[in-house]
Amino acid sequence: MGVRKAVSNFAQKLNLAAETAAAVQGPEAAAPLPPPAPRSGFAAEQNAAGQRRSLSLLRYAPALILVLIVVADAGQRSDPDLWGHLRFGQTALAHHGLYLTDPYSYSVLGAPWRNHEWLTEVLMAVAYNHLGVVGLKLWKFTCVAATILFLVFGLAETGASAAIQFNTLIVAAVALMPQMQFRPQLFTFLLFAGMLAILARHNYRGSAPLWLTIPMMALWGNVHGGYLIGIATLGAYTGVVGLQDLFAGRGLARALKLGLLTALGTLATLVSPYGIENWLVVLNALRVHAVRVVILDWEPLTRAMMIQWYAGHLGIVFYLCVLGLIAAFAVSFVMQPAGGDLPLAVVAAMMSIAAFLAVRNMPLAVIACSLPVARHWSLILQRRAKASENATAAARSGVNPWFAAAMAAFLVIAMGIFSNRITTEVPYPAGAIGFMKAKGLAGNVLVDFNWAEYFMWHAPESKVFFDGRYDSVYPLEIVDQYLAFYFGKRDASKVLESYPHKFVLIPPSSAAYGVMTRAAGWKLIYHDQDSALFARADSPAARLAGIPVAGANPPHQYFP
Repeated sequence: MGVRKAVSNFAQKLNLAAETAAAVQGPEAAAPLPPPAPRSGFAAEQNAAGQRRSLSLLRYAPALILVLIVVADAGQRSDPDLWGHLRFGQTALAHHGLYLTDPYSYSVLGAPWRNHEWLTEVLMAVAYNHLGVVGLKLWKFTCVAATILFLVFGLAETGASAAIQFNTLIVAAVALMPQMQFRPQLFTFLLFAGMLAILARHNYRGSAPLWLTIPMMALWGNVHGGYLIGIATLGAYTGVVGLQDLFAGRGLARALKLGLLTALGTLATLVSPYGIENWLVVLNALRVHAVRVVILDWEPLTRAMMIQWYAGHLGIVFYLCVLGLIAAFAVSFVMQPAGGDLPLAVVAAMMSIAAFLAVRNMPLAVIACSLPVARHWSLILQRRAKASENATAAARSGVNPWFAAAMAAFLVIAMGIFSNRITTEVPYPAGAIGFMKAKGLAGNVLVDFNWAEYFMWHAPESKVFFDGRYDSVYPLEIVDQYLAFYFGKRDASKVLESYPHKFVLIPPSSAAYGVMTRAAGWKLIYHDQDSALFARADSPAARLAGIPVAGANPPHQYFP
């Protein structure tokens, strides 16, 4: 009885504060929320805590939302796999179907290829074929905008003030920017944000169109392997709801419905050209740990921050935004654990842990933490006698919408969001490939992992030894053999002896370069500051006049 009386008194104080503010500000101020109808579960808990009427930033300040969408989309650099995604999508369109065996490598030529990102690659190819680079940028902007809008919908369900929602969204937009690149992961971020928006509505209101998660999961299963995140999210939400209802004596009716939804959503991911094999590929990607040492996305958060610090101090700001949101979530939950959103908080905790394990999961942590951060900090401010400030709000932002729209337009132009060029993220062997084309050289090429799909795009007449499809094509022995060569390990030379390589294309700064300079039977035929091309000493390429050729790199490189 004491707890109920305290909650009742607290709610009365909130309403009194709102009425006082409304009397002072006049009819333009938001009226206090009338007593809500009794509900069950989490909705009952948050209603008892005095949640006010939901306020959507989309209505409050739509032009400012546009500015934040532009900020989140500001990263306009190519990913090493971009060339491969486009090539694979274009091949599928040209052949009116998917390749089920690999046509691009010589180490496993004809091996089964289970491309779990096939639909994204087809969509990217359609955009590029019709509108070129601008088409790719429009596709990316659409995915980023949808992600931010879903986040806005989810934040509105928390009942937080416009100021708290907007500040949270600012940090989230900045934190998301580096990971919003031209890659299939965009669909994982979009669909995860959409799923959380639906679950937030269910959590805070007691009802939501949960059935939408089933077609979402079916789509997810064909655009990116991150659909495991969706399954984990539905499973965690269901588990926490079930435990809370069980301990509260409400039975397991809701948990059973959510469990059925989770099961149907899981089965929906099998609706793909590969069926159950789609699952095997994604699970294999989680199992192949060795290759992660050459992929920054798989680095732990702390190590990635160290790498970024040495590469450029300014980039650390994005990591700090991620850490800030995670810390704000943890602190606010400790200070105000009763927020009526434990299922969402558990999802946020899961994604926060995942972000520390691998930086590729940072956007998931940002999206998941944003909702409980807004919710709990709003309750903390109310508890600290600032209820009058949070109980009232203008119907619209005071920022001039034309000014905000002009700011968005300026950022679009300044950041080249819809320009016809994409800056490359790392140096690529443009000079070496140009040399090969000029001399008519082609064949099996052992090329650096990060360059392989760039090479596929620019030299389709050749084949590669190993590329970014390590999870969907290559067996573990190929992965291990390539890494032994890449890092110059004791048995590195075995890779040169065991496969019919015709050329080797690597960075001069790599350990593999030392392996090649010591390898018998190989000769350097081209080099510049970024790349070195070797040919077999008994091949016609090794007898070309004037080799080794010293090339010059272009000052700037752009996709494609």
